[in-house]
Amino acid sequence: MINNVTEFTVNSTRIALEEACRSVGLDPTGAILVRLGENAMYQLRGEAVMVRIGRSEEAARKETLVAEWLATHNFCAVRPAGHSSQPIVTNRGVPVTFWEFIHEGAQPVASADLGRILRELHALPAPTSFQLPDFSPMPKVTERIRKLPVGLLSSEDVEFLRHRHREIIEEFASLEFVLPPGPVHGDAHARNLMRCPNGTIKLIDFEDFCHGPREWDVAVEAVRYQSLGWVSEDDYRSYVAEYGFDVIRWPGFRTLRAARELNMTTWLAQRLGQDAGIDAEIRRRIADLQDDQSTRHWRPLLFYTPLGS
Repeated sequence: MINNVTEFTVNSTRIALEEACRSVGLDPTGAILVRLGENAMYQLRGEAVMVRIGRSEEAARKETLVAEWLATHNFCAVRPAGHSSQPIVTNRGVPVTFWEFIHEGAQPVASADLGRILRELHALPAPTSFQLPDFSPMPKVTERIRKLPVGLLSSEDVEFLRHRHREIIEEFASLEFVLPPGPVHGDAHARNLMRCPNGTIKLIDFEDFCHGPREWDVAVEAVRYQSLGWVSEDDYRSYVAEYGFDVIRWPGFRTLRAARELNMTTWLAQRLGQDAGIDAEIRRRIADLQDDQSTRHWRPLLFYTPLGS
């Protein structure tokens, strides 16, 4: 997806929020920044609406189409809010979409839930009213590396990221996938599931939806378990039991793990220079990537901590 947006900060996304909200008659006063990463998520006060500030108009438009497709299959997923044509594109070219606000229940989403929902998602037929983009393992990495702030990383680290990217792309070309291809979420981890107070679990975040190998989706939880230690062995086994396939046993998993780790590192690197703790985390990740055998000591909480909170 083409990145239309040159600046993506708390200030720039707040400006986009206010412009888009006023264009559809919503009040942005007091909106709470919930997350700032690939997108910015704002919760409106007094409205059951979550506002998503994106970087790519193409990706934002696809998200709404995917939501409509999932709704036709009665799949439990977040729905767009309002009746206006989405996305709203601001004067600065920032795409903004509006979504139902999901009230979360007290019970967290488990790995087994993720396995079950992924299995159900992968059983759906491909959409016929629009065409999903073809899978690409790291479509945003080249641009992310190009935009790294000068001087905040060493030239050696930047060149390593470029080399690592080329290396993984070459390895991907020789992979032989075993699961049938079809619609995939693209970022299938438990944080992209939300459990409602009545127990219903809804899928969210459709930006990376595409048509491609199901192993890409299945590998996310496997990386969090084997590489990062964010998932316990019992939870991972319950995940595999629900989905019905252990991607770690597939010979191509090593390449998927490498791609996932590079994606995660360059994703966070978009926030270089905004927080000293995040800068240190980025440098730690780059150092780890230079040794496939090293133990990862990455901090997951940084992914979901908005700036200024």
